Amino acid sequence: MAEATRKRMSKADRHAQLLDIAQELIRVDGSDALTLARIAERAGVAKPLVYHHFGTRAAVLAELYRAFDERQHAALDAALATSPGNLNTVAQTIADAYVGCALSEGTELPGLIAALAGSPELERLRRDADQTFGSKCRKALLPFARSGEIPDAAIHAILGAADGVARAVIAGEISAEDAHAALAAAIEALVSRR
Repeated sequence: MAEATRKRMSKADRHAQLLDIAQELIRVDGSDALTLARIAERAGVAKPLVYHHFGTRAAVLAELYRAFDERQHAALDAALATSPGNLNTVAQTIADAYVGCALSEGTELPGLIAALAGSPELERLRRDADQTFGSKCRKALLPFARSGEIPDAAIHAILGAADGVARAVIAGEISAEDAHAALAAAIEALVSRR
């Protein structure tokens, strides 16, 4: 029987495969273990191919973070689209989306975020993602602010609380239910006092 001919992957399929391998490396070995050479080794391809797809380790981290960010925004958009219009429900919906997305990402998210902090370019990416998420929260919560506005400080407080409880859940320090309840209560308190 003749040996089956090995089929080449399309560029898009190969790129997706390499990103999956990078995510798995972070999940299993931590973000410090992520190198383009290790991605190539795990994929069974030559290092130049991985360099061709990404160029740098920072580019891999940026793509992984963008993908997480897109999933998080999609989850929030979908949840808010079906959320009834009262502060408690909207706060719970935001908490659900944030904590749920962090849980679905698993243990590689803290490593990815830690790696982002080491690069000004990647730190900017994270700030931009936070700004977009914060804008979505502001838009959803604004109808419930008595003053008709939600200051930037309140949005930063919501983002900080969300990040803190998500990290604690992933680390196993608190339950998802407790994280959700605390985050929803913080959001509601920050908006209702405005």
